[in-house]
Amino acid sequence: MKHYTAHEFQRVLPSPVGPHPLDRLITPRRAARFRQVLARRTVALTVVLDECHDPHNATAVVRSCEAFGVHRVHVVAARNSFRVNRKISQGAHLYTDVRRHESIEAAYRHLRESGYAILASSLASEAVVDPHELTERLARAPLALVFGNEEVGLSETATGLADGSFFIPLCGLTQSLNLSVTVAVTLFSIRHAALASDRPGDMSAEEQRTWYDCWVRRQAARGRKSADE
Repeated sequence: MKHYTAHEFQRVLPSPVGPHPLDRLITPRRAARFRQVLARRTVALTVVLDECHDPHNATAVVRSCEAFGVHRVHVVAARNSFRVNRKISQGAHLYTDVRRHESIEAAYRHLRESGYAILASSLASEAVVDPHELTERLARAPLALVFGNEEVGLSETATGLADGSFFIPLCGLTQSLNLSVTVAVTLFSIRHAALASDRPGDMSAEEQRTWYDCWVRRQAARGRKSADE
């Protein structure tokens, strides 16, 4: 049986993260990987989950975001609480910035204040933006993609207050995908060129240092917990 190893980066990118006082508590390989992952992170693209009630699906979305280098996930949980399924996450939630909002209006207000254009996912015929155009839009301005509830999709408020809508073209008899699959397909369609060419991300130097500090402290704490068990 063939054993697969974790993807190795094509090159070593410059990192603004200098030596950390807790580096001694993690392996040099782990420290280097933290720096290289952060060097490839994007905050210009973000995902919004509106009232996702299935913790399996919601956690799978967070895991997909982390895997594709999308650092920030916004969760609207007014009616449905957001809980991480640790078995599904495999630790991905520890390396992702998950932000909770009490309403879709609050989430949109925060995103617009941060300079994001907001596009809602839709199966409707008037949804005029396909994944290829999403990549072009992202090149012009930060972009937030909104995904809805597994059963009823996005609310009228979430769709109506967005700047537009987008769709994923399908050609099968089944004209819908599981929520986590939809997010993963969308992110790959936008991010695959950057991932294939191993481009640097757009996270600021200050934010990279902040998140490195967070990650190394979490890793050190997890190591101490394992040693105590």
